[in-house]
Amino acid sequence: MKTLVIIPAYNEELTIGSVVALSKKHGDVLVVDDGSEDRTSEIAESSGAVVIRHEVNRGKGQALKTGFDYALANDYDAAVCIDADGQHNPDEIPLLLKPIVKGEADLVIGSRYLNGAHKTIPLYRRIGLWVLTMTTNVASNVKITDSQSGFRALNRRALESLELNSDGYNVESEMITQLADKGLRIKEVPIHVKYDTPNNHKKNPFSHGISVLAKIIGLIGYKRPLLMFGISSLASFLVAGILAYWAVQPYYHGRNVYVTQAIGAGIFIIIGIQLFVAGLTLNVLAKMVRD
Repeated sequence: MKTLVIIPAYNEELTIGSVVALSKKHGDVLVVDDGSEDRTSEIAESSGAVVIRHEVNRGKGQALKTGFDYALANDYDAAVCIDADGQHNPDEIPLLLKPIVKGEADLVIGSRYLNGAHKTIPLYRRIGLWVLTMTTNVASNVKITDSQSGFRALNRRALESLELNSDGYNVESEMITQLADKGLRIKEVPIHVKYDTPNNHKKNPFSHGISVLAKIIGLIGYKRPLLMFGISSLASFLVAGILAYWAVQPYYHGRNVYVTQAIGAGIFIIIGIQLFVAGLTLNVLAKMVRD
C-alpha cells in the first residue's frame, strides 16, 4: 500500500526532525509548513520530507487539505495524519493502517481512551475533550471515544469523499461528520501519547476549546437543526416556566402578580415556539437537500 504520512506543522523546529525521521520508516513523508517563522521547513527537508509551505498561517484544517490534495494528486492509497509536536509515536502508524489494509475501515482514529492513555491528560483538558467528543458524536450520529485525536489514517475513498471547509482544529470533527454522513466506516485503535513536549501549550486551552466547540455546535445546527433548535426551544420554555412560577407566587399569598416576570414568561414562550417552528422548517429543508 502506497502510504503518505502528512505532518501539519507550525513553528515546530524542535521536534519536526525526529517526527519526520521516525515516520519515514512507514511511508513517504509530507510536511505542510503552515507559515512557520522558524526553521521548521529547513529541518523537515533535511530530514527527508517533501515540504509544502504556506506563506501565511492558514490553520490546521487548511494544512491538512493541502496534504490530502497532494496525496490524491500523487496516487497514494492511504494517508496518515500525525502531529508535529512529538506527542504521537510514529511507530504506531502500522496500528492505524492495519484496519485499512484489511478492508475494515475507511477512517481509523488513534484513541487515547481505549488503553487508558487519557489518564495522563490534565483533568481540565480531559473534561474539555469529553465535551467536544460528545458534541461531535451528536453532530455525526456515531460513537467515537476520541474525536479530537490528530493521529488518524484515511484510505483513498475517504480522501476523495472529504470536502474540508475548516481552517482550524475543528477539522477533526468535520472529517468524522462528513465521512459518517456518506456512510464510510470509522474505527478507532488504541494509541499512546506523551504531553511533555516542547510546544505543548501553543494555544490557550480554554479559548481554543470554546472556539472548536462553537464550530461543532454550528455543524449540529446545520446537520441536525431540529435537535439544535429543539434543545434551544426547550431551554426557552424552561425559563418561561421559572418566570411564570415566580410571577404567580405573590397571588397565593393575597398579593398582586409580578407583572414584569409574567411578561418575561410570555416573551420566552413566544421565543420557544418560534425556535421549535424554525427547527421543524430547517429540518425539512435539510432533508430535502440531502435527498
